Amino acid sequence: GGPYSTSLDAGQIEQALTNLVVNAIQATPDGGEVAVRVTREHARSPSDRAGSEGEWIAVRVSDHGEGIAPEHLPHVFEPFFTTKDIGSGTGLGLSVAYGIASDHGGWIDVVSKPGKGSTFALFLAVDP
Repeated sequence: GGPYSTSLDAGQIEQALTNLVVNAIQATPDGGEVAVRVTREHARSPSDRAGSEGEWIAVRVSDHGEGIAPEHLPHVFEPFFTTKDIGSGTGLGLSVAYGIASDHGGWIDVVSKPGKGSTFALFLAVDP
């Protein structure tokens, strides 16, 4: 479970993070930096996650890639949604990652600027 929790499924969390990193790599086809940063911070979960305020572990995966068009942002966690070329992805990676976060009482936020890159932040409770 790691130092913060005894109820996390390490394999599932690893899968969620792998999906976020692979997504970031795919968003930078010409190469570039993908950064992963882990912080502990005070945050409020989204209203569909009870809107509880508290301490969270945030794992941010950032790229300096193509970014996500504003009209696509609301859909990035939907199953089978993809802007990639046919054969380049199933559109399930982010959906699976979000499901894993939800199963662990957390969520994923995304901030993106077209042409500048994206940051996905996976939030997990410090003490679920």
